[in-house]
Amino acid sequence: MRGLTALIIVAVGCGGLGERGGRETEGGVQGECVVDGDCAGAAVGCCDCPAFAVPVASPSHRACAQVECPDRHCPRNVRAACDRGRCVLACVAMECRQSCPIGYTADASGCLTCGCAAPALGCRSPSDCIEVRADCCGCARGGRDTAVLRDDAEAHDAALRCAGDPLCPSVDTCDPAIAPQCVRGHCALGADGALPANACGALDLPPCGADEICVVNGPDARVNDQGLGLCMPPAGRAQDPPSP
Repeated sequence: MRGLTALIIVAVGCGGLGERGGRETEGGVQGECVVDGDCAGAAVGCCDCPAFAVPVASPSHRACAQVECPDRHCPRNVRAACDRGRCVLACVAMECRQSCPIGYTADASGCLTCGCAAPALGCRSPSDCIEVRADCCGCARGGRDTAVLRDDAEAHDAALRCAGDPLCPSVDTCDPAIAPQCVRGHCALGADGALPANACGALDLPPCGADEICVVNGPDARVNDQGLGLCMPPAGRAQDPPSP
């Protein structure tokens, strides 16, 4: 999963300072932000759940602030953050109390939730999978990419129902270091590698100890790429509601 590899989804470029609402950092270098409060979550539609982040001073954020949206139930696994002068959407570590058959699923932001990934026993090797855009922007235009079975690529793109010219950050966030993988029969983007001993979240992995809980969106990219978590001491992190 692109973006999970680094735990942070870099979703916007600096752009022109007048347009992006940039400000000056302590070193005198102009950027989009200095502290997390300078940034806000944003999406292609004003009432959609956040899929990237923009400066609070940007015209797009100010315009959406005037829009009244109906009640929406967005996941609590992301937050707007300032990363080295750039507004990004950061994955929030979450404690998951259930294990899933093949691991956890990611939402539109690219961050893991505590919901179970749907079984997809379609691939046997990485060659069965192909990289495609996960949203209307795709990583080439500031969004995300994912991986699906080659035979499902066309249907996947049609299901996105994208407009002909979607509003995108238009900055390349693609990571050439990751590629399609086949993980437990499911196509995903990520770096290949052995799992650590405290990996958790799938039924074929050892359960966490009595004084630990499975935490997703943690520091290990290999674990996040495979939709899994790490057994860690509880720390009162955000939790998804129980799956139905």
